[in-house]
This record gives sequence, structure tokens and C-alpha cells, in this order.
Amino acid sequence: MQLDMTKGKPLPVILQFTIPLVIGNIFQQLYNMADSLVVGNFLGSRSLAAVTSTGSLIFLLVGFFSGTAMGAGVVISRFFGAKDYNNIKKAVHTDIAFGILCGILMTVVGVIFAPQILSLMGTPDDVFVESVRYIRIYFLGSLAVIMYNVCMGILQAVGDSRHPLYYLIISSVVNIILDLLFIGIFRF
Repeated sequence: MQLDMTKGKPLPVILQFTIPLVIGNIFQQLYNMADSLVVGNFLGSRSLAAVTSTGSLIFLLVGFFSGTAMGAGVVISRFFGAKDYNNIKKAVHTDIAFGILCGILMTVVGVIFAPQILSLMGTPDDVFVESVRYIRIYFLGSLAVIMYNVCMGILQAVGDSRHPLYYLIISSVVNIILDLLFIGIFRF
């Protein structure tokens, strides 16, 4: 649902665009909290320590790619406002290609160099092996995380803040179900 941000009273238009963003941030936090709760309750404190020891790295990566997606969104929204559809198409294709390339590169580099990255971060020895295992699994999903941010940035650039929220809610529910299945039942 595309919102025309140039028509109507500013405050209601801004609120209509912003409220889904705020709710999305809450769901993003719930997403991470659910992982910690499930791991802590089913696998114990050592596994929870392994997951939380990678938190700052994950926050850095997600923040970086959210920022690049927003930056691309600025370019896309500029062309969208000017009704320059040819350049919108080019900017969207470039953004998507960049996201795919970064996702593949991050997956390969992350999986291969996970031990070195965690060692540089000073990950404690008693949770190092589990931390490496967890961050490698996370890196294997890098393409999906990056492409979500790319697509979210594109949609928000054209005034749609609701669909990214819907996708985040769906992915959060699926994440909780899969956490409970793979961690709670299968003890992965």
C-alpha cells in the first residue's frame, strides 16, 4: 500500500508512515528475544552465552546493511518523486544486484572466517566452539537478511511502510515456530 507523502496534512501522513516502522522495530527486537529465550530455556546457559557473544557482530552487520538499503532508498525515492521511471528501474536493479552480491560474499567470508572473526572479538574460550557454529548458521542466512533489508528499503522509498512490517511479522512467527521445532524438539 503506497502512501503519497506529498498530499494531506503532514502530521497524519508522517504518522501513517512511521507507525509501521516503530511496530517493525518492536518485532525485530522480539525476533532476537525469541531466539535467546528458546536457546536459554532448551539448551542452557552455555548455549545462550554462545548466541549472545555474537550479538554485537550481528547488530553491526544488520545495521550496516539496513543503512546501505536506506541510502539506496534515498536515490530511489528521489527518482520516484520526479516520476523518473527509467532511473527508478536502474536504481532498483542496482540495489538488488548489490544486495545479492553482498549476501553471497558475506556468506562465503563469514562461514570461512567465523573462527578468526570471533577470536578478534574476544569470544570466551568456553563458548567459542558453539559461537562459531551459531554464527556460521547465521552467515548461511545472510543473503535472506540482506535481501529483506534491500526490499524493505525499496518499498519504503516509494512510501510503503506496511508491507515490510507484514513480512517482518510473518518471518518473526516462522522464526519462533522453527526455533521451537529445531531447538525445542530436535535439540539442534
